[in-house]
Amino acid sequence: MKRLKKSALPAIVAMLIGSQLYAQPVEPVSGEALAPTKAQAQMSSAEMKERGTALSAQVRVDGQRVQHLQTVARQQKDIIKLSCVNDKFVKLKAETNIFDSAHVEFTAVSDTNERFGVFARVEKAAEATHKVREEAEACVGEGEIVPGESENTVTAPEIPDDPTTGMPFGDIDVGVEPPGYASPYN
Repeated sequence: MKRLKKSALPAIVAMLIGSQLYAQPVEPVSGEALAPTKAQAQMSSAEMKERGTALSAQVRVDGQRVQHLQTVARQQKDIIKLSCVNDKFVKLKAETNIFDSAHVEFTAVSDTNERFGVFARVEKAAEATHKVREEAEACVGEGEIVPGESENTVTAPEIPDDPTTGMPFGDIDVGVEPPGYASPYN
């Protein structure tokens, strides 16, 4: 028992130190070398701020819409739809957090040349949240079907499923053997 305690203590200490090192925050990338697109190069800092505010409002609307879809799925008592919308809601929360951190970073660097790269991340995150909203609408059946999904049609052979009508394939002698009974002498 003492040997186990002596060998487990260094392992626990190593795991604690490793988890602390793993959990350290990542330094933001400064001086992003992303070249502005033509649309971004023509936008002033004030226009970017207005666009960022509009994107922020759109992200909030997307979040409210997915919450509404959760309510709809609960009212329908459809577990499959609710599970799908819940998965999309979790994904939306993550994308919203990414958007919020990028938007805060953009407001901090909106007057420097780094604003182009950060604003591109803001737009990308807003687009990702809107895509998740569309996926959630598809879960409930209110949106468009996601490309790649299709409707299938299935045909079945016309075999009567009524055991009282006799053999479905005619009078075929199946030749079923009677069951063998267990015996302690076999």
